[in-house]
Amino acid sequence: MRGLLIVAGLAAIWLGAGCQSVPEKRYPIQAEVISVDEPRGLITVKHGEIPGLMPAMTMSYMVADPLELHTLAAGDKISAELVVSESKGRLEKIVVVKKAAPLEVLPPTQPAKTQ
Repeated sequence: MRGLLIVAGLAAIWLGAGCQSVPEKRYPIQAEVISVDEPRGLITVKHGEIPGLMPAMTMSYMVADPLELHTLAAGDKISAELVVSESKGRLEKIVVVKKAAPLEVLPPTQPAKTQ
């Protein structure tokens, strides 16, 4: 009986330790928007090194507030806060630092005249 109590006590400790959530960590980032996927709530950005977390790279992140995606376009320079919890990341507090230059629209070319 005592052995069963010890096993039950160890199981309770193990389960209690496994249920603790890891506190969120926040990292400021500077990035360039590569693409925006509004239906999935994702943004792909190219960011510099995030000290203590990862080297510079291009990757996709969930956006905490999907309404922020409406104002973003490829080429925009942004600052944001990367929030990481339990190996999941999301971007919050997205601010457009510099809008992408508008694409130059060229007039259509005329077909060459044949004789």
